[in-house]
Amino acid sequence: MTSMAMTQARPQRNRRRTMTLRTLANLMVGGLVIVLAVMALIGGLLLNGIRDVEDSWNAYDLGAATKSDALSELRSYLGAGGVVDLFHEFQVMGPRGARAEVERAVSLARANLETYRYTATATAEEERAITAIAETLDAVTARLPEVEAGQAAHQLTHILLRDTAVDFSPTVEALRLLDGQISRDRAALGATNRAVIDRQQTILAIGGSVAAALLAVLAILLVGLTHRRVLTPLNRLVEESRRLALRQLDQPFVWTRRDELGQLGRTLEDSRSALASLFSAIEEKTQRLIDSEQRYAMAAAATNDGLWDWDLVSGEVYASARLHQMLGLADGALGGSFERFMEFVHPDDAARVRNLWRKAIVDDGHNSFEMEFRTRLNSGAEGWMLVHGVVGRDGHGHAVRIVGSATDITRRKAAEQALIHQATHDYLTGLPNRAYLIDWLRVAMGTGDEARRGVALLFLDLDGFKLINDSLGHAIGDRLLIAVGQRIADHLGPNEFAVRLGGDEFVVVTTGEEAALAGAERLEQALTTPFRIGDMELRTSASIGVAIDDGLAADPVSLLRDADIALYRAKEHGRSRTEVFTTALRDAILIRHRLQTDLTRAIEAREVFLLYQPIVRLTDGGLIGFEALVRWRHPELGLIGPDRFIPIAEETGQILPLGRFVLEEAVRSLKRWRAQSGLPITVNVNLSARQMWDAPYVEDMLTWLAETGVEGLKIEVTESMTMSDPDRALAILGRFHDLGIPLCMDDFGTGYSSLSYLGRFPFDVLKIDKSFVSDLAPDSGRARLVRGIVNLAHDLGLDVVGEGVETAEEQAILTGLGCDYAQGYLFARPLPVDDAGSWVRRAASSGTA
Repeated sequence: MTSMAMTQARPQRNRRRTMTLRTLANLMVGGLVIVLAVMALIGGLLLNGIRDVEDSWNAYDLGAATKSDALSELRSYLGAGGVVDLFHEFQVMGPRGARAEVERAVSLARANLETYRYTATATAEEERAITAIAETLDAVTARLPEVEAGQAAHQLTHILLRDTAVDFSPTVEALRLLDGQISRDRAALGATNRAVIDRQQTILAIGGSVAAALLAVLAILLVGLTHRRVLTPLNRLVEESRRLALRQLDQPFVWTRRDELGQLGRTLEDSRSALASLFSAIEEKTQRLIDSEQRYAMAAAATNDGLWDWDLVSGEVYASARLHQMLGLADGALGGSFERFMEFVHPDDAARVRNLWRKAIVDDGHNSFEMEFRTRLNSGAEGWMLVHGVVGRDGHGHAVRIVGSATDITRRKAAEQALIHQATHDYLTGLPNRAYLIDWLRVAMGTGDEARRGVALLFLDLDGFKLINDSLGHAIGDRLLIAVGQRIADHLGPNEFAVRLGGDEFVVVTTGEEAALAGAERLEQALTTPFRIGDMELRTSASIGVAIDDGLAADPVSLLRDADIALYRAKEHGRSRTEVFTTALRDAILIRHRLQTDLTRAIEAREVFLLYQPIVRLTDGGLIGFEALVRWRHPELGLIGPDRFIPIAEETGQILPLGRFVLEEAVRSLKRWRAQSGLPITVNVNLSARQMWDAPYVEDMLTWLAETGVEGLKIEVTESMTMSDPDRALAILGRFHDLGIPLCMDDFGTGYSSLSYLGRFPFDVLKIDKSFVSDLAPDSGRARLVRGIVNLAHDLGLDVVGEGVETAEEQAILTGLGCDYAQGYLFARPLPVDDAGSWVRRAASSGTA
């Protein structure tokens, strides 16, 4: 009894001790996870240290760059050609206007000194240096009246120089100290970061040692277990597989292991037994195949077509020598296999050919068939084959054999394809043409709602091609179009193709919005690279309109029209961009076209009118004037904002008569208000870029203003307009200034101007853009920036207007920062002319203007 229990327990104990390959792999993976976790922890610590060093350097670089720029400007206004030279020149020669030049240089130096101070919190040494420079500037300002008095009294030059001398040495020392402060800050930051780097090196050394030790232990265990549990059994499996390959099938393979390799060994034994039976059957069928081949040998040699015979019962296929020759093969290379023959059918036709074979076998109503398909020859070339076949069936109608012939029709197909290609492809670029695109879309859009949905068109138009074609000639233009077509084709994604519609218009066909947008971005980038045409380097870009078929487009022409509409919107918004078509876009284009058509009539019919937004003094809320704003009340579309019709007017040139209408209406209201109230009311009128750069228009406008002799009119121009061509803008604005018309810089802070340019222009008013005013908070970075703008404007003798004031808190902050005037919804929305007149009358009666 006890012996039997022990005998039964021994196999169970052996099974518990068996370690499978899965268990071994799990143990190895667990060890690797532990090592990777240690390495990840070390990497995280190192990454945090590196991020701390990077953040400290970024913060330093931002402050240092700003301080360096302000210090450079300060040094230029103090040094050669600045305060020192101008003051000495005034002492010695005292030319007319020299004092004003000294005062202007002092003002600019103070402004840059304040910019340096407000860039970041200054150290005690920096404050002493700033104070020393400010005291020197105060001393220069204090000496100016003494110099003028001495020159008026004809005092000797050397005495005057002695009595009015200013010691600039503290300023020189202060500038030296400020220069050195940036270097000292960098040195301190470098010492701190070196300490952080040393700590990270220690972490790396300790953590790397731990990880290396764990990897070593893991490697030793892996090598030992792999050799015992895997390599030794695998060697035995390889040896038995070699016996199997050599057909040494007499001795069985015995495996008693219970793991995966033992299961593989037992499977190998099953294969040995099956192969022994299979080889016996093969020998019998081989003899039958020899007999079959002999029957067809003479018939195959007597014809120019290839002959074939497919025994559906045995699966054997006979192919004549001529059929092998058609495929570029040696006789017998097909090996009597239908699948081997199918390898030479073109992959794009393989599925169709299989379906035709299957239909011929199953359809017992037709015992003959014919098919054409492309082949891929052994040389890699493509050909065409025409196959005729006859199906033999048994008494039950089941197909048992198929025989037939194959004819090479490659030349005939080549001629047909050449004619089709000429009709459906562009002669210049070789790309498909409009006819091909329309036919392709008609098929794609006619395959059912689900199948057609998602077809996308990218309509490309080259920006600036007309200029290249007209200036360099059509030959260069054609070569550029060929190069563009090739580059587009080189950057197509999978299942995409390109079409040239004509001229410089191309279409890329893809599927889905995501692929369309990715393709548009890819093509935009590709076309920005210059094209080398002969010895010239030509640059162009593309505007792209995208239309995606959602199943609602009526026909291919409609879908192409939608892409064209999107392209029009892309070119309308500045070119070199991509726009996606929507139904709202189509409606917007139609409305835009109507607005463009109706705008001229609207000016004549007085549908266009002005609103006036009050500009008030921040200290007491008193009215000082208005900004004239144009609106359009369309008889059918209702009130239309300037953001919709002003761009149309700019593009079509209608802004010129519209601008003249605004000017005359504003001047008429201004004269009436000043006459009725006796107040110095002002009205600001905006001058657009199209108006400003039209020389005859500006000339006519200046002549009219001179003849009118209006007082209180101010002209507003944007910062970006003046910076697009500073020298030309300076000449034009100077003529308004000479006429006595004050100038306002509108939307300050949104353009790309510099402080040095601001001092050159004859502006009287600086208007801070509402983006700086909205949500303005005390002691914020934006508040410090606004304070710097206000101080700089005041140093240059400009009044400051804050735009877009909507809350009492914004008004209070602007007042505290020294801003002079403001406008915005807090005070009033744009008012009709009668309501604006009421404001003027109240201001006159209250005396607050």
